[in-house]
Amino acid sequence: MSAMGRRDLLKNALGMTAGLVGMSALKPLYADGLAEFKGPAVPDITPVKVSERCYTIPALGAYPTPDNFGMFSNPGFIVTSEGVVVVDTGSSTQIGEMVLRQIKTVTDKPVVKVINTHYHGDHWLGNHPFVAANADVEIYAHPACRKVLKNGADKFWFDFMQNNTDNKITGTVITLPNKSLEGGEVIKMGDTTLKIHHLGRVHTESDLAVEVTGDKSMYMGDMVMRRVANMEDGSFQGTIDALSVIEEMPIEHFIPMHGKPEGVQLIKDGKQFMEIIYTKSGEYYEEGMTDFEMKPKIMAEPFMKNTASQWPGYESTIGKFIVAAIQEYEKSLF
Repeated sequence: MSAMGRRDLLKNALGMTAGLVGMSALKPLYADGLAEFKGPAVPDITPVKVSERCYTIPALGAYPTPDNFGMFSNPGFIVTSEGVVVVDTGSSTQIGEMVLRQIKTVTDKPVVKVINTHYHGDHWLGNHPFVAANADVEIYAHPACRKVLKNGADKFWFDFMQNNTDNKITGTVITLPNKSLEGGEVIKMGDTTLKIHHLGRVHTESDLAVEVTGDKSMYMGDMVMRRVANMEDGSFQGTIDALSVIEEMPIEHFIPMHGKPEGVQLIKDGKQFMEIIYTKSGEYYEEGMTDFEMKPKIMAEPFMKNTASQWPGYESTIGKFIVAAIQEYEKSLF
C-alpha cells in the first residue's frame, strides 16, 4: 500500500477510534511520515530516588484524564550494574518515552528488562518505546497476564485509555510482554538481586511484586495502594493473605504504583481496609442486610472514617467494593 493509501486508511480509522494500535512490536504505525497522528508528549517528571538502586516516577493524578495524559500510575526503574530494569511502563507510548528520558537523567545504562506487574492498561501500554530503544529488551509478565491480554484485554485497555484521555494516547503501539515470570524466580543482575513474588489472586490473578533484596525494597504493582479503584478482577481474601505474607518480609521501602513509597504501614493499612470490608460484609450478609444497608455501617468504622476516607476514589467506589465483597463471600459458602 502506498504512503498516501495508508494515510487515508488511518484518517478513516481515526474518525472511529481516534487512535492507532500497533500491528508490530518493532515498528510503530506512526512512523514513515505519520507523526501527525501521534498524541502530545507527556511532560517530564523528575524521578524520585527511593533507595540506592530504586526509583519511581510520580503520577500526575489518581485517574486517567485529558489533563494528565493518562499518567495516573507510577512507573519505576531499578539501576543495576548490568542495565536498567523497568517495572511498569504507564498508559501510553508517550509515557514510556517520558520514562526513558528520565532514566537517562539518572544513568547512561540501557534498559534491558521490563516487568509488567499485571494486565491493567496503565502498567504495560507504555512498553513499545523500550523495544524501539533496544530490540533485545526482554518484557516479562505472569503467564495469566499474557493470556488475558492476548484474549482481547489489550484492545480493551487501549480503548479505555483513549476514551478517558480524549485520545491523548494516539500513536500508542500495543506491545505485549513476550516472556513469563511465575513467581519464585531469583534474577541476578550484576550487583543487584531481584526476587519475583506471585501470591495468588490479589488485585488480579496475575499480580507480580518485584523485590530488590539489597535495597530492602519492593515494587508492589497494585497489590496495595492508597487509592480505591476496583476489585473486579481481584480477591479480598487473596489480598488479605498476600499482604499478611508481605508484612513479615524484611522490606523497608514499599513502592506502590498508586500512591507514594512508604514503610510497612502501607501494608498494614491496605490489609486492614480489605479486612474491614470483607469481614463486615460477610457479617451483615448473614444478618440479611442489603449492600445499601451495609454501606453506612462499614463507612462508620473508625479506620474507614479516619484513614480510608482520605484516599482518592473512596466516596465513589466504596459501594462497588462492598458489592464485590458480598459476591466473594457468597462464593466462599459453596
